[in-house]
Amino acid sequence: MQIRNKLLAGIAAATLLVSSTAMAALNSNEMHLALTSLKLALVKIGVANAVLGDPKPPSSNAEAHLAAPNQLGSQEISAIVVSEGGVINVYLTPAVGVTDGIIQLVPTVVTDKDGKKGVQYTCYSPNIPDIASVASECTYHSAGQ
Repeated sequence: MQIRNKLLAGIAAATLLVSSTAMAALNSNEMHLALTSLKLALVKIGVANAVLGDPKPPSSNAEAHLAAPNQLGSQEISAIVVSEGGVINVYLTPAVGVTDGIIQLVPTVVTDKDGKKGVQYTCYSPNIPDIASVASECTYHSAGQ
C-alpha cells in the first residue's frame, strides 16, 4: 500500500510539473496579437520614415516622432522603445507566456527593382529561445551574440 501511495504521489507531482510548464509556454495567439498590433505597425512606419528621411537612423522614440514607450503598450506589449540604429525593442507582458520577453525589429533599407527604397525589418529575440515556434519570422539570438 505504501508503494502504491508513493507511486500515486509521484505521478501527481509529475502531472503538476508538466501542467505548470505548459502554462509557462508561449501563447501563440497573444504573440501574434503583439506582432501584428496597430501600435507596433505605427512604430515601424515612424522608424521607416525617419530612416528614409535622414541618413542617421533614429535612436529614440522622440527622434522617430513617436509617443513615449509606455504610451505604446497594450495587453500583450508593456512598451515599445526605439534604440540606436532605429532598432525597435518590443517589451512583452506575461500575457504572451513569458516574463520580461523582448522582441527586437532591426530595420534595413532595401531597394526594389525599380530603384524605390523601402525598409524591411528582421525580427530577433535575445531572451525567448523558442520564439520561432510561435513567430516563424523571428529567430533567437542570445544577448551575447
